[in-house]
Amino acid sequence: MEKLRSSGIRRLLVLAGLSLLVGLVAAYPARAMDTRSGDRVVIGPDEVVDDDVYVAANEVVVDGTINGDLIAVGNRIEVNGQVEQDVMAAGQSVQIGGTVGHAARIAGQTLLLNRDAQIAGDLVAAGFSLQNEPDSTVGGSLAYAGAQALLEGTVGEDLKGFMNGLELSGDVGGNVDVQVDGEGGGPPSFAFAPASQVATPTVAPGLTLTDNAQVGGDLDYESSSEAQISPDAQIGGEVARTERPSQEETAGAESNIGLNILRNFVTLVVVGLLLVWVMPNWVRRRAYTVMDRPLASLGWGVLGYLAFVALAIVILLVTILLAAIFGVLSLGSLLLLIIGLGLLAELGLGLAFWISTGYLAQIIVSFVVGTIVVEAVQAGRGRGGRVLALVVGLIVYVLLRAIPILGLIVSLAVVLLGLGAISNWIWRRLRRAPTQPPSPTTSSS
Repeated sequence: MEKLRSSGIRRLLVLAGLSLLVGLVAAYPARAMDTRSGDRVVIGPDEVVDDDVYVAANEVVVDGTINGDLIAVGNRIEVNGQVEQDVMAAGQSVQIGGTVGHAARIAGQTLLLNRDAQIAGDLVAAGFSLQNEPDSTVGGSLAYAGAQALLEGTVGEDLKGFMNGLELSGDVGGNVDVQVDGEGGGPPSFAFAPASQVATPTVAPGLTLTDNAQVGGDLDYESSSEAQISPDAQIGGEVARTERPSQEETAGAESNIGLNILRNFVTLVVVGLLLVWVMPNWVRRRAYTVMDRPLASLGWGVLGYLAFVALAIVILLVTILLAAIFGVLSLGSLLLLIIGLGLLAELGLGLAFWISTGYLAQIIVSFVVGTIVVEAVQAGRGRGGRVLALVVGLIVYVLLRAIPILGLIVSLAVVLLGLGAISNWIWRRLRRAPTQPPSPTTSSS
């Protein structure tokens, strides 16, 4: 049973990372790509890669130089070399001990920035435990959601996050704005998580600032208990505490949030199963569009969004213009007809946009993620069915969307990617319709 639980946790972390990467990779410009996989992938100290590197392996070790982005998913990920662009990594343990030229997005059970870690931009992280050792540097802001954090290094700008325990012993150049539940609660720990290959520190619940803590700006925290602030800690701005609600109120709010997440998941599953049953080829082809051309899909998603807005404005203006013309001509019956048709057109357009972004886009991208995960997990054992891929993908998406900060990024990326696939399909149908009318026996694509 323990082995099964450990395997489940590992898979959950991989799923979360894959969903996160689907939302983030599409935001970067296209460059050449170097794809690697296997049980252990190592980029040696003397190796220089001039492309973006995509890695999926049980163990990933980067000791050399990557002149593009690093996108890695695995059990253990260790970056000791130099990555000129961004690092996006998800695994049971993620350790950065080298130089990252831009930003880093990491997710996993145990996250570590050791003494030699130098991240020029922002760090966005989610997991059970985050630690940055003394002499490590995050040049931009740090945003973290998880159970605990031990911060001993330097954060150049702001620190934001939600956690159960935070111990600050390093420097934060800007403001600190955190929610720290303290003794009254907080996110549950990974009770059945397997032992990580990276040592996990012990952090007391609540907020603690040690003698070495330095905050350049204000310290704002929300907690169920007073922060333990050393008299020697240096805080440049004001200290303000927002007291968290009672345990009964918190339990009620968390119950409502959990219920909303469950309702959303069930709704997406029902609609998704209906789509897979009624239009399996349509869902599969839209999913392949996202999978094969993520950047193009993202661009089409932005264009599709703008097209919906522009069309709504055009319908409104045309309705007003025609209503004015027929009003001047004293054609009252036509005036009412034009207004009614305009309102129906606006309502239909809004309904189509709501269905596309609220259901179809999310189902399409979730199907993509589920397909990737199921085929990776079942490598060599045959492919999983469409239903399994859909359910797995939706679980990943709903869980990722519930994470503060990261959830907003993932939701936006998923909606734009899915809307892009739909917009591209609509455009191709419109271009083909005048010259190639579908025959009675041809099925819709």
